[in-house]
Amino acid sequence: MGDVRDTAEGRSSADGEPNYGPFSMSRIGRHTLIYGLGVVLSKAVSFFMLPIYTRFLTPSDYGVMELIEMTLDIISIVAGAQIAIGIFRYYHKAATDQERDAVVSTSFMVLALSYCLMGALTYSLAPWLADLVFDSRDNAGLIRLAAMSLAASSFSIAPLTAFRVREQSTYFVLSQLGKLLLQVGLNLYFLVELEMGVRGVFMASLIASSVVGAVLGGLLLKNVGIHFSRQATRDLVRYGIPLIGTQMATFAVTFGDRYFLQAAADTAVVGVYSLAYQFGFLLAAIGYMPFEMIWQPARFEIAARPDRDVIYSRAFIYLNILLISTAVGLSVFVQDVLHLMATPAFYSAAHFVPVIVIAYVLQGWTGFQDVGIHMKERTEFITAANWVSAVVALVGYAIFIPRYLGYGAAGVTVVAFAVRYAGCYWASQRLWRVHYEWRPVIKLIILGFATVLTCAYIESESGWLAFIYKACVVTLFLTLVVMGGILPAEDRHRIRKTLTLRAN
Repeated sequence: MGDVRDTAEGRSSADGEPNYGPFSMSRIGRHTLIYGLGVVLSKAVSFFMLPIYTRFLTPSDYGVMELIEMTLDIISIVAGAQIAIGIFRYYHKAATDQERDAVVSTSFMVLALSYCLMGALTYSLAPWLADLVFDSRDNAGLIRLAAMSLAASSFSIAPLTAFRVREQSTYFVLSQLGKLLLQVGLNLYFLVELEMGVRGVFMASLIASSVVGAVLGGLLLKNVGIHFSRQATRDLVRYGIPLIGTQMATFAVTFGDRYFLQAAADTAVVGVYSLAYQFGFLLAAIGYMPFEMIWQPARFEIAARPDRDVIYSRAFIYLNILLISTAVGLSVFVQDVLHLMATPAFYSAAHFVPVIVIAYVLQGWTGFQDVGIHMKERTEFITAANWVSAVVALVGYAIFIPRYLGYGAAGVTVVAFAVRYAGCYWASQRLWRVHYEWRPVIKLIILGFATVLTCAYIESESGWLAFIYKACVVTLFLTLVVMGGILPAEDRHRIRKTLTLRAN
């Protein structure tokens, strides 16, 4: 008998030809559920903090916190956060375990050095940055705390990426959840007990990032050793540098509106709009990120299969079921959530959420359907699409935000995200075509819009009665998603069979 070896794609015989078996979507689903559980738990804790934030921070405080975090996000992009994405590509390209360890170890050292240098520079330039962002140096101390937190966070980037590429989703979730619980506990202490305001939030972030970074960084080096590879450094930098430009453009589209809002109004308006935007981030966190965490490395493995188009198309349908269902839920219930958990000063944030979640559906599509660009290692196309989108956004923000404030910001964001998606999809299909099945997705979109519009017209003197009416409409939406021809036929048959067996 010939030698038989397991491979990433299936099983391989002695002649090296892979024998592809049926691809199990349950593997993707299993890890997605684990990542999703971690995200749901983390967001549950975050929503537990919402009444604390809205009672111990004013909208102006919230705006200051948002503007500082945004400024540090720009600096993290320059520091090379996107270099970590190259781990997915070059880990799978590596031929031996030693080469794979070198990729992970090298990325850890490069990112730690880069982030620490940028953190030190930011610390020294804090007064100038405060003057640039706020026209005052009063917040320089807060920027310095954020700079130290940025440097500390670098030690956890490579370990968390390694968990994902090795499909160690449980370790990833436990690490993130541990950091979140630590940070929430510190927030409660600094905000409620010591009444430190925004400074307490940044102190909590610094301590949590330092503790988790030290633990994960130490465990990573113990596991893979210290291996510095010049080739891995060149590969990671070559792959990541175009994506740094991409992230700069993405930042302009995602966060640039806050700077325009501050110029047109004040930090209180920025705070309310930023709270609305948290629901867009929540859509990404629940509706896309858990899927993405397993899908990003897996799609390179699937690419070698002869049935790749079928798998990509089926996965895209499942992604949209998760993504659009979450978007519908957020759009329908956001007002109830804010009235329950926030103070009246923040209630108007609900007006912007249904528009913002449309943008984040488009972002989920972009991240899924740019696979051809990554397969051909032509990430400059992503950069180009993002910069075109950024130009559209910045021009739109300059024209519409002074007139319409938050409504102008949200509307322009949708247009800019649509431009970016169109550019990435076109380039990806030109480079490496994938045949997607769009009909179920279009049905899902129409059904989602109908559900949100129906719920928008529900009125009742009793808030709880209105909530129940909306819950019934959303339940009908979910039933139609499962049984209305959106799921693949074999999955609908499996669900009906399961329900029939349980009924009997």
